[in-house]
This record gives sequence, C-alpha cells and structure tokens, in this order.
Amino acid sequence: DKLAQVFDKRYYQELVGRSWVPRTSSDPLKEDWTTGSDPDNDGNGIQNPKMMLHTDICLFYDLDANSNCCTRTDLFRTDGESHCPTQKDNQCITYGGDHPRREASEAVIEYLGAPHVEDDNENFYEAFRRAWFKATMNGMGDLKPV
Repeated sequence: DKLAQVFDKRYYQELVGRSWVPRTSSDPLKEDWTTGSDPDNDGNGIQNPKMMLHTDICLFYDLDANSNCCTRTDLFRTDGESHCPTQKDNQCITYGGDHPRREASEAVIEYLGAPHVEDDNENFYEAFRRAWFKATMNGMGDLKPV
C-alpha cells in the first residue's frame, strides 16, 4: 500500500474513522484490535483487514472503562450488517472532561484538522514540528566538546 509510506495524518483518520474491535488470542500478550471493514463500503466482507494495538486505540477511547467494545457502532455495510457484528451494541466511549488522558484525545482531534478535508495536514505537521524540535534539541544548551 503506497499510502502507508506517506507521512501524514492518515493514522489518526484510521483511528477514529474505522470500526475497530478487539481480536483475542489464546495468548493475552498477542491481543490487538482489528477491522475488516472495506473503506469503499462495498459489502463484500473482510477486505484488507488492518490492526492496531491497545496503545493506539487508547489514544482516543477509554479502554479502562470498557475494552470489549467497538469504536464505531454507527458504520454499516451496504447489506445492512454492522462493521462490528460481535460488538454492534457496545460502543467504546471517549474520555470524559476530567480524565487524565483527555488531552491525548483532544490532540487526535487537533491533528485531524478540518473535518472532511483529506489533505489538510497543517495541524499534524505543526504539532510534529514542535515535538521533533523538543525531542532533538532538549539538553543541547549544555553540550561540551569532547
């Protein structure tokens, strides 16, 4: 997938725009989240399933409150079936106003930029620029020659 090689806000669009459900394994350390939804919504079932980790999903959704849920119970295939057939009545919740992780979900919304504008990456690029500067310049003022 060539789009996976583009550095932009697509990760955040995938996070909030798809129906993610937990995928369990016999080994609890191998559990993750998956979606079999087709971005074209053509109703043909699983097309190119994707995965995210708990650490991805919890950027926006409160998994401490309920981790056995679906992130988007409002999405349906053309045949009327839910994108979350096993969790169709169990919507994941987002962080409340006083939750310590609320700032992370607000950052996701900020990085997405203008709604329905696919190529508006300005907010994402600016936030990345600030974070990159902090990460690479922190402690640079006290360097001594060796």
